[in-house]
Amino acid sequence: MTLRRRLFSLFAPLLLLTLLLVQLLSNQLLLSRFDQQDKQRLQETAHRAHLILLGHIERTTGLLHSYAWWDPSYELAQGRGNASLYLRQNLDSLQLANYDFDFMALFDDAGKLVLEQWAPPDLADLLPVGHDRPRSIASLRSDIYSRSQRLNLLRHQSDAQFRTGQVLLIQGVPVLLVSSAVSNSQGTASAVGTLLAGRFLDGQRLHALDRQLPDSSLHLLPAGVDPKGWQLLPERQTFTAELGPRRLLDEQQQQIELLLNNSDDEPELRLQLTSQRINYHKGKEAIEFFLSVSFLIALAAAGLVYLGLEYWVLHRLERLNREIAGIGQQARLPRVSSLGNDELGELAAALNQMLERLDQSEERDRAILESIQDGYFEVDTEGRFTRVNRGMELSLGYRSEELLNMPFTQLLLTEKVEQAETTFQQAQQDSSLSGFNLQLRRADGSLGDFEGRLSQIHTQDGTFVGYRGILRDISERAAHQRHLHDLAYRDPLTSLGNRKAFHEQLQGDLQQALNEGSVLALFFIDLDHFKQVNDQYGHDAGDALLCAIAARLQHGLRQPGKLYRLGGDEFTLLMPQATAEAARALGERLLGSLGAPFEIAGHSIDFVTPSVGIALCPQHATDSEALIKAADSAMYQAKRKRNQVVMFEPSGAAETH
Repeated sequence: MTLRRRLFSLFAPLLLLTLLLVQLLSNQLLLSRFDQQDKQRLQETAHRAHLILLGHIERTTGLLHSYAWWDPSYELAQGRGNASLYLRQNLDSLQLANYDFDFMALFDDAGKLVLEQWAPPDLADLLPVGHDRPRSIASLRSDIYSRSQRLNLLRHQSDAQFRTGQVLLIQGVPVLLVSSAVSNSQGTASAVGTLLAGRFLDGQRLHALDRQLPDSSLHLLPAGVDPKGWQLLPERQTFTAELGPRRLLDEQQQQIELLLNNSDDEPELRLQLTSQRINYHKGKEAIEFFLSVSFLIALAAAGLVYLGLEYWVLHRLERLNREIAGIGQQARLPRVSSLGNDELGELAAALNQMLERLDQSEERDRAILESIQDGYFEVDTEGRFTRVNRGMELSLGYRSEELLNMPFTQLLLTEKVEQAETTFQQAQQDSSLSGFNLQLRRADGSLGDFEGRLSQIHTQDGTFVGYRGILRDISERAAHQRHLHDLAYRDPLTSLGNRKAFHEQLQGDLQQALNEGSVLALFFIDLDHFKQVNDQYGHDAGDALLCAIAARLQHGLRQPGKLYRLGGDEFTLLMPQATAEAARALGERLLGSLGAPFEIAGHSIDFVTPSVGIALCPQHATDSEALIKAADSAMYQAKRKRNQVVMFEPSGAAETH
């Protein structure tokens, strides 16, 4: 069989198989990827719906809080005000509508109703979910108050900070219900009652919510579903939400449900989201068009390949055979076996003649390897050196007799052996992963940094027998790079981490705390009266004092690497896996450590004290910028009194110790 027929017999089935594989992979991989994108988009919409509800509750609770922390409300809850006057002046129907509330009620400490204002929609406008319309507003009102009592929405336990909200299904009507403890206008008095308010999720409000969820339609359903296997969403306030599995309605539509629970983790309401499988549908059309075009292109390519093989490959092979046949003869290298009577057989005979010349080439290569400064080595499959050049001996300080048959792992640190073995294994499986950087132990015991590249060694029949590689000593360059890295992340005065190191470490610790559900404490430390040191004793004394303060701070910490100097007299400290109590205790310990006098240049300096501000993630903030602002705010609260530890409080009233 000629080479032309052999190539055609291989090419034709390969072309057909390729087209079949393209069709199969397109349907299996691309369509599944498009379907996954549709699924992800639907899940993101469900998450967005959940966040929108949480935002509504947060804003509604804030509005209610402005009424709850108000002296007139505080007096009414104690039985000292005029309820009729309060309603007429502060809570008429127009004001209730301006706050987008359908009702508001004030209860005293005993749970007794003090006053109420109702301006609900008509019963016909309410949006029943899987239920007949409520019998009357009065019965709906009664059920709302009783459910509020059962779910502890009116139980503030004398905590003026108490406020909560959730979505309930009462008599088949979805209600956004919020409550807040009643206190004085400053919020300093103990809670004396509870202010309850809410709004009904009628058709208009549901339509407004639906408009915020593009490419999907929203329906409300009762919570008659078994939530086993559903995914609990992480954004939790006083109630939980669970995301159900996606359902495919047909090739065009998909559906997912969001289950809202109350504060007792009882199912209340389902939000059903339906959207189009846009990516899947468009992707399927694109794939069908692509396969049609690919088939036509493949047919055209087949004709061009055939012509190319005939006129540009085979004819050129014949000419190449004639050129190779002119190479001289030697007899030391092995010869290739006969490949038959076709064109490749002729090429094999010509290659056997060319191998004669390669003997001379190998002698030249050996001389070149011995003259280069970089190290050259070969190792067998067990990792033992089988060949090294002069550059390898000079780089490592060993004689060639010592290196030959030595396992390469003997030159490595124990903890780096596994990494090196992995590098060699990857180079065997994928020749593109041939570069490496390692530290090797020289003959005198010193460590050097080296970079190199590997390539595989195979026998004539393709059997893998080892590696060959080039090794270059980059110790000076690596040392210089480490020095530059240290300058970029180290404060030159105190040797603490600088501002850049702080921000990178904060981002990593913050993400770890959010992933693990742990608490990260951020300390801002500012020195009181430090300017007086520079003015009175000079800047050299000020620098010496900063170094002494940094040393004391490091000595008092379990993780000194978490301490940073941002500049001037400002320090920061990161405390992962913290609690509020542990953070306060550490802050007090830092006050005590820095409170003792410093002996600087023959002077006893006892008037420089620290002011410490503390903020916690996720209690006070969940991103680095907000957490820094919170800690900085707490620090400025501490500086007002000097030598204080202040824990940030979101209300603005920081807690001082």
